Amino acid sequence: MDLVRLIYTSTITEQFEVEDIARILKSARVNNKALNVTGLLSFNRQFFLQCLEGTRQDVNQIYHKIATDSRHKKPEIIGYQEISHREFDSWNMGYLQNTESLRELFYQHTRIINFDPYNMNGERALSLLLDIRDEIKRAEV
Repeated sequence: MDLVRLIYTSTITEQFEVEDIARILKSARVNNKALNVTGLLSFNRQFFLQCLEGTRQDVNQIYHKIATDSRHKKPEIIGYQEISHREFDSWNMGYLQNTESLRELFYQHTRIINFDPYNMNGERALSLLLDIRDEIKRAEV
């Protein structure tokens, strides 16, 4: 099976409500599980940074839904590649809340106080998401 990894960023819209993040996670976990898509979502109350892993068709289908979702604006793919294995295979959609540890990771990877994923390339975004994954796993122990 050919696998791909897609990393995108987007900005919240005026229609976005605080409760939407819980709705997005719930929906993503159900839909992604049905398609065997794994990934991780990072959100800092302004920007989404998300990784999706699965077959090309399934990942593209999910991204198209996200890109047309009224809670997202300016969706931009910052990384897309074929992969030999999944990095986020533990979750249909992992998530780390906007905590001090997340803000520290943002700063470590960007060296700017106000995190803006639009300035990241795919390699840097993946490195950040892998560190977020590891932070989640440490918290689970």
